[in-house]
Amino acid sequence: MLVCHVINSLNRGGAETHLLDLIKEQLKNNYSLKLVAIGPDNKNIISIESEVSNLGIEIKRLNGPRMFNFTSYFSLASYLKKHHFELIHSHQPRSDFMIFLLKKISRKISSIRWIVSVHGKHDTYLEKNKFSNICRKIFMKRLSKFWQNATSVIAISDEVKEWIINLNSSLNVVVIPYWVNNNSPKEIDRNSLTLGFLGRLNKNKGIEDFLEALNSINLNENNLKVNIGGYGNTDYINKLVKSIDDKNRTSVNFLGYIEDRQKFFNEVDIFVFPSYSEGLGLVLLEAMSYSKICLTRDVKPMNTYIDSDTGYLFNNLDSLIEKLNLAINDLTKDYSIIENKLSNIDKKLEKSRVEKIFPKLQEVYRYE
Repeated sequence: MLVCHVINSLNRGGAETHLLDLIKEQLKNNYSLKLVAIGPDNKNIISIESEVSNLGIEIKRLNGPRMFNFTSYFSLASYLKKHHFELIHSHQPRSDFMIFLLKKISRKISSIRWIVSVHGKHDTYLEKNKFSNICRKIFMKRLSKFWQNATSVIAISDEVKEWIINLNSSLNVVVIPYWVNNNSPKEIDRNSLTLGFLGRLNKNKGIEDFLEALNSINLNENNLKVNIGGYGNTDYINKLVKSIDDKNRTSVNFLGYIEDRQKFFNEVDIFVFPSYSEGLGLVLLEAMSYSKICLTRDVKPMNTYIDSDTGYLFNNLDSLIEKLNLAINDLTKDYSIIENKLSNIDKKLEKSRVEKIFPKLQEVYRYE
């Protein structure tokens, strides 16, 4: 089967990381693949372009700004017609919109089966610009109508499926979550713990709550370090640094974009993921795959992976402080609690293995 994956850019994020994993698995199963990126990559974030190219996958780059350059539509239409694809798989809203429009205006493209993967609740993420939030909600409501023209709509979690149905109850949505690989964890040094956060540095990720919670602890006196990985606006990062108490500032390290995720997770003992809204939260699954003790907000879908048996849940700043201190105490003084949680993490992740999930995607691909 000849498949064309279409995505906004190749900057490594949750959707892009999953796409790379998906491509690798599809190649093992003899799919023929090509990839279209509709916009440029951000120079401040690592691209997966070289990894995709090294797999022998042809990458077609469109010119100009995403979705608003008409020459991109002509270029994409020509590319799709030239290669006689059996299936188009789009992965982000702008990509979905372009494919919908081309299928509407081109009879040849309209005959190609189209699968949409929805990687997040795109109008729920907090932004400082209220106007852009309103525009995003209007666009997503309209786009959900366009998804009716797709052969199948894939949601990465039950929470995302529920969000999609709220936008358009007529859609038939199948849930196929991300998968994670088994990773070898590093032994914990209980005398010198490191707390970690990894993700885009913005308000939606809850990083401000995490730093405020840390201000209730004297990191140096408790022999604690904090590693914060992820790309963010320079002004926003400066704001975050200023919010850290003087007593803790030298113990909190802003690492920037993390290219070597294995190294990052091997240096972390407790992973804190305070995001307010996620489609799935791939980075949380990654932390679990490295057998890290995790704290996350008590909201779906994160609380379907982390609960009191596998980690620590919190609802607000006060409970984040409470659970953070409890996790540190359990790691340093009552490790039997941690051992039970780690054992339960392994059981929980059994449903997130590639051999359990990829066959579900193959069924969607075979659907006529």
